[in-house]
Amino acid sequence: MKTKLLLIVAITTFVLFGDVPSLYGQGGTTSCWREVSAGQNFTLAIKADGTLWGWGANANLLGLGYFSVSENLPIQIGTANDWLTVSAGGNHSLAVKTNGTLWSWGSGIFGQLGNGVFNSATFNVTQVGTATDWIKVSAGSLFSVALKNNGTLWTWGRNAVGQLGNNTLLDTNVPAQVGTATDWSQIEAGNEHTLAIKTTGTLWSWGNNPFGQLGNGTATASNNPIIISPATWSAVSAGFDHSMALDVNGLLYTWGNNTNGQLCSGTNTAANIPTLVVATSGAINFYFAISAGQTHSMVLRTDNTLWTSGQNSSGQLGIGNNTNTNILNQVGTGTNWQLISAGFVHSEAMEIGANLWSAGRGLEGQLGIGSNINSNIIVVVACPTPLSNEEIIGINNTFKLYPNPTNDFITINTTTSFAEKGVIAITNMQGQVVQTFPFQNNTIQTIDVSNQSSGIYILSISTKDQNYQTKIIKY
Repeated sequence: MKTKLLLIVAITTFVLFGDVPSLYGQGGTTSCWREVSAGQNFTLAIKADGTLWGWGANANLLGLGYFSVSENLPIQIGTANDWLTVSAGGNHSLAVKTNGTLWSWGSGIFGQLGNGVFNSATFNVTQVGTATDWIKVSAGSLFSVALKNNGTLWTWGRNAVGQLGNNTLLDTNVPAQVGTATDWSQIEAGNEHTLAIKTTGTLWSWGNNPFGQLGNGTATASNNPIIISPATWSAVSAGFDHSMALDVNGLLYTWGNNTNGQLCSGTNTAANIPTLVVATSGAINFYFAISAGQTHSMVLRTDNTLWTSGQNSSGQLGIGNNTNTNILNQVGTGTNWQLISAGFVHSEAMEIGANLWSAGRGLEGQLGIGSNINSNIIVVVACPTPLSNEEIIGINNTFKLYPNPTNDFITINTTTSFAEKGVIAITNMQGQVVQTFPFQNNTIQTIDVSNQSSGIYILSISTKDQNYQTKIIKY
């Protein structure tokens, strides 16, 4: 699903089970992080330097190029520093670079990777097609939505309930344009439904609708975009089966499933049309950012305070308990929040010019705090300070080593052929050898350092004629 983060002046989008394109909010970017996207059980983020990072359940979800059960600290994905926006979905991810190219990784069983193949998967961040005009992406549960810079809307992946909006129920494994309109400005992919806004401010929806999440007053699914309201809207966010939107005045509307109080309405009654959220005191508050998780919701008020509502079984509301609530509760007392991203059962929030925080389920490492535990209060995600994006060791760039720092694995890329194989040794700072591996020349080799304690080590590669060394950092 997705979640969005947005301001009346500058719109940002997040995504839940789906995506989080750009989450720029009031106050600009932070000193470390620029954007965050919370997926099902993992998190992706872009730093201010344009590098891409991930943490949580891995398998093929983080795009690291290898399998690991989980990573509970931010780990860099590749070495590129030109990432524009990223979206974490249910079991796949999408991203766009500053040059307008589209990239995907993870599971592609229904074609959601857009690579022209069904029943596929990739551990590596892989370019989709050759187009250079992509600007926004949103990864849903098993499908994908994207916008080009000419205002056209594109979808691919699973389409069993019309979530692709292309007037069919057929899955597709490559991006396909939806209609001919060239005035789409925002997109949000949920579990099985999609929300979008046009440049005119009109709000549209399509896909599954058993709880009224399309907002058209019915429970009937639609495989075509249908207009919800001609009013002027500024932001949308699609959860598992509930929806959120802000109008241009900053008023909050919700609709869809409300079993866990995710509509923030003070009741647990579902709604099939956009319904204004009014505080229990009768006050009407104003907001600039929204993010719909699986069964919980996050919002930022215009005073930069953070509020949450809905299911709280894993502490994803960040309010210090595990009790569900159907009204918005303030998270802490801070007044400098600028962007949010609600995942499946965890939440991410970023301060202005400061830190990234997380709360909720962390058993797969998705909180990024160095341990696999749940937290019902917000906890800070450390800003990673790598030794380098890609450590180059040896004479004439003989080897390339990455990522560094690392939590589990290090990849060594041999750029020069050797006459004989050698030995890789890892030595602690006391000079003791703690691990050795055979060195395979003229290849890419991955070594496992997951059993080592956190700290600084020396990695040595010894061949017949030369010994190469570099420092590595183990989280």
